[in-house]
Amino acid sequence: MKRVAIAFMLFSVFSALPAWSDYSRAREAYLMKDYPKALKMFQNEDDQASLYMIGYMYDHGEGVAQDGKQATEWYAKAAEKGSVKAMYRLGVMYSNGYGVDKDVNEAKKWYKKAAFKGFLPAKEALKRLEEGK
Repeated sequence: MKRVAIAFMLFSVFSALPAWSDYSRAREAYLMKDYPKALKMFQNEDDQASLYMIGYMYDHGEGVAQDGKQATEWYAKAAEKGSVKAMYRLGVMYSNGYGVDKDVNEAKKWYKKAAFKGFLPAKEALKRLEEGK
């Protein structure tokens, strides 16, 4: 029984490696500023980190035209998968009205989700927003 458990654990670990490896290669292309390659590789993945990076690229105009609406859509996909950074960025987008209509309540919602998961920048942003700063 112990051997079966160990075999299952090893299979689980090694079966996850190809997906992480794909993200790592995409991230490497991004860091080397090969944005078209990175974007294509990120788009072939469906994990929170890749979806976040696509949003980030649209948010900052890296390899694509800067587009707040597209950034918001990709951040929302990443947030649905549990990305706290994407939740935080959605709070920023709604707080500033970038890519979406400004909506303080929606911003608070996203900041709270990220803060609940322990993301310190979201806690700080939420505090500032609630204090009216």
